Formats: sequence, structure tokens, C-alpha cells
Amino acid sequence: MKNLLLIPLIYLVISSCSKTESAPPVVNKLSGCDSIKQGLLKTTSDTIRLISCLNITSCDSIRLGILKPNTNDTLRLLSCIKISGCDSVRLGLLKSFKDLLRLNCNSLSITIGTQNWMTVNLDIETYRNGDTIPQITDPTAWVKSTKGAWCYYNNDSANGAKYGKLYNWYAVNDPRGLSPKGWHVPSDAEWTTLSTFLGGVSLAGGKMKATTGWNVPNIGATNETGFAGLPGGARYADGKFNDVGSLGVWWSSTEYLPYYAFYRSLQYYNVIMARSDNYKLVGFSVRCIKD
Repeated sequence: MKNLLLIPLIYLVISSCSKTESAPPVVNKLSGCDSIKQGLLKTTSDTIRLISCLNITSCDSIRLGILKPNTNDTLRLLSCIKISGCDSVRLGLLKSFKDLLRLNCNSLSITIGTQNWMTVNLDIETYRNGDTIPQITDPTAWVKSTKGAWCYYNNDSANGAKYGKLYNWYAVNDPRGLSPKGWHVPSDAEWTTLSTFLGGVSLAGGKMKATTGWNVPNIGATNETGFAGLPGGARYADGKFNDVGSLGVWWSSTEYLPYYAFYRSLQYYNVIMARSDNYKLVGFSVRCIKD
């Protein structure tokens, strides 16, 4: 009799276990979209990924404050505000000439004779292929380097914002390419073409110098070409900085001797566009010309 009573009890236990294992799990059926609406997803990336859930465009999301107009959002969604990347610099959405360089804006260049020149000095820290150009601040390390390098005048980034970077000639000559795509560092012959068009070396400098930003008297500066040359100074063969405010110096891509290369310079006290050569390890500004 006891065995007979146990049989139904065992069956009930087995039956109960079977039902528990086969019962479907309870699932919260909120979609990704609903989870945003109910506040379960909080981050900008979630909102970007599921922005269509709210039935508004990415462009509208900027206007509604869902995406904040930081540089990345603005670049990616510039079409939303109907302005070009180049105009965004002028409107303060992008902040630096480096953005202009990267966007290859036409406002960067000026036509002088048959040539198109940049109107700002180069201010980049990578070669065209993306490799990093080393920044060298120590004077001894600068003098000893035979590889491409850059620095700010006096190692002060505030000077970089005004004058761009100073590069040694090894960076100019690096096969990875110092200039942005579509541009190159002018050869000695291309600099000569420029000075010839402007009436010769004895007159060209005044037409190329900016009318402000130089030490007085800044003789003959008209900037009638739009070249807007500024006195960014140099870093010399002893590793020391000098001549900011009084001298602007730009490399050519042309080697002179094994340790020297040609450059051009403008001075505050005359209208000459001087041609000379210096050690490749020296740090000068770089101004690009269009291919």
C-alpha cells in the first residue's frame, strides 16, 4: 500500500520539474528604439546608432541638441547646416589652419602668375602616409638628428598658431611626403619663377610680406600678391632660435651640397627676396605650391 501511494507523488514531482524546464523564459520585449524612448539607453553613441527610432534625421538631432556640435559631429554632418568644411573654419566650427590643410580648401591658395601658392605656412605633424614626424625640443638632439623633425619657435605652441612649424630639410626631403596631397615643397627653380614674375629678387619681397606682424619699419610691405609672408624666425645649426619678427625663411626642395639646401627669405628692413643655402639640420618654415 505504501508503494502505491508513492507512485502518484513521484509522478507529480517529475511532472512539475518537466513543466519548469520547458516553460519559456520571460523576455522584456522592448526594442532598441523603445529602450531609448523609455530612457534605458543614455549615451550619444546609442542615440546616433538608433536615431531613426525617434523619426528625426541626424541633422535634426544636432539642432535638437541630441548630438552636440563638436568638431567630429560637425565634420560628419556638415551638410546639415549647408556650409562647406572650409567655411566651417571661418564660422568657428573648426578651429585651426590644420583643418583647412586637411580639407584642401581653395581659400588656402593664391594664384601668382602661373603658380598656386598656399597662403599659410605648413603646420602638420604627420607625413602624407600618416607616419608621425618627430617633434624635437632639445637643442642637442635637434642638431644631431639626420631624420625629419619639427619644432615650434622657442618650443612654444603659441608661435605655431601664428607661424606654423619649423622643419628641418630632412623632413622636406622625406619620400613619405611632407606636403598634403596635391601640394609639394617648391624647388629652387619654382621659387625663382615666383621672384621673376614679381619683378626680380630686388622687388619681390615687399609684394610677398604681410603688412602687419613684422618688426618696424617693415619696409615696402604691400602683400599685393596675397602670399602673406610672416617672420617666423628659424632654428639654427646650434639648436638655438632666433629672428622671429624680423625674418621669414622658407625651404626649397633642392639640395645644394651633401649637407646644404637652398632656401628663400624675407626681411623686415628691405624688399628683397633673398636666395641662399644653409645646413639641412636647420629649422625653417615650409610653404607649399600646388602640383
